[in-house]
Amino acid sequence: MRTLSIRRGGKRVKVSAARRTAPTTHSPPVLGAGLLTVLGLLMTVNPIASNIYLPGLAQMAADLGVTVAGAQFALTGFLLGVAVGQLVVGAMTDSLGRRRVLLLGLGLLTAASALVLLAPTLGVLILGRVLQGFGSSAAVVVTRAVVSDTARGAQAARAYSVLMGMLAAGPLFGPLLGTLLLPLGGWRATFAALLVMSVLYLVAAALAVPETLAVADRSPVRIGRLLSNYRRLAGDGGYVGNALAMAFGFAALVTHVSASSFVAQDVLRTDEWGFTFLYMAYALAVMAGSAVNAPLSGRFGARRMLVISQAIAIAAMAAMTVFALTGTLTVATFLATVIPACAAGSALLANATTLTLARAAFAAGSGAALMGFTQFTMGSLISPLGGVLGPATAAPMALTMLASFVLSAVAGALGVACGATPRCRPRCPKTGESPASGCFGPNPS
Repeated sequence: MRTLSIRRGGKRVKVSAARRTAPTTHSPPVLGAGLLTVLGLLMTVNPIASNIYLPGLAQMAADLGVTVAGAQFALTGFLLGVAVGQLVVGAMTDSLGRRRVLLLGLGLLTAASALVLLAPTLGVLILGRVLQGFGSSAAVVVTRAVVSDTARGAQAARAYSVLMGMLAAGPLFGPLLGTLLLPLGGWRATFAALLVMSVLYLVAAALAVPETLAVADRSPVRIGRLLSNYRRLAGDGGYVGNALAMAFGFAALVTHVSASSFVAQDVLRTDEWGFTFLYMAYALAVMAGSAVNAPLSGRFGARRMLVISQAIAIAAMAAMTVFALTGTLTVATFLATVIPACAAGSALLANATTLTLARAAFAAGSGAALMGFTQFTMGSLISPLGGVLGPATAAPMALTMLASFVLSAVAGALGVACGATPRCRPRCPKTGESPASGCFGPNPS
């Protein structure tokens, strides 16, 4: 190696040329069309994994020797896995890097899919579904983080729009694919397809998703700091009220998803394709609700649009409850009520999320994680109530959705009342100011 002679402290010494060379800098990965395409595909992991088997729900229950209500716990287990993943995966990505956590999560999803495919009992199947949910949560969390690492401004906004579009489109493909596979191999064929898709997701991520978080930018997981953030958020009545408003609204939509198969086939007397049509109507309503809400919330504000969306959802579900209790629920009356209810429910989620995270400016990552945990936990606990009386009636589903929307409105009202009351807000131990003022200093987590 070439050396240079320099003078130090009156003495001439030799140093290597390499020591005088400026450190090499590596450009961060670029969010090009190819990477964005793969990230968009990864956003479909969660919705497809959650509902691909729904057309065969009744068949699965009969094969495993359980009731339809018992089989619904397959969705409950998945949601619980996602709920826990919301809390764990985000912290892991900041410490271990994006790519490693993504591959670990998709690897877990693949292994869990094999377990679900071969499950001899409902208990084993639910365990596999919990693991599937945990693994699939990595896809959503890491995908958003990669965009945050590689894009800014208008490019980031466009990328997030693509990702949200793919996330919304996912529910359209899952039941459709399940319906196509059901005649070929029953309900297990749907999970066999999910296993194959999990492998393909893993391969695509391994080949196309680079590491976007430099080692120097990683931070160790500080459990004490996380718990402190969660405690402060839990002490903010405005945050809690808005988060519960979102969680109850989500629970209403998940109750529909969980019960939709037997309501379509046993109550409304449609076949698997009829169920697919009704489910696609629901998914399109959710997409339309989000699209319509975006400009309206910008004009009228998230708080006002939250109240309007809750009122529409409550009115629509009250009408469906009357139809269900009086035995007059038909395909026409079902669509006439479920479409406005779910479109309004989608707008509810968007507005409640905006209001919730606005209360967590001092700890945005922790605020989003706790909100996601509350959302999926509430959905997993409430959704089984939609099938509590079996597949012969839609009344439990309608009543559960109605009650969830009402509770969402109550929680939202409490969030407004408590958010406007200073004593409901947590205070910084040193300054006595609100955390939203940034008194805790910079804290990206």
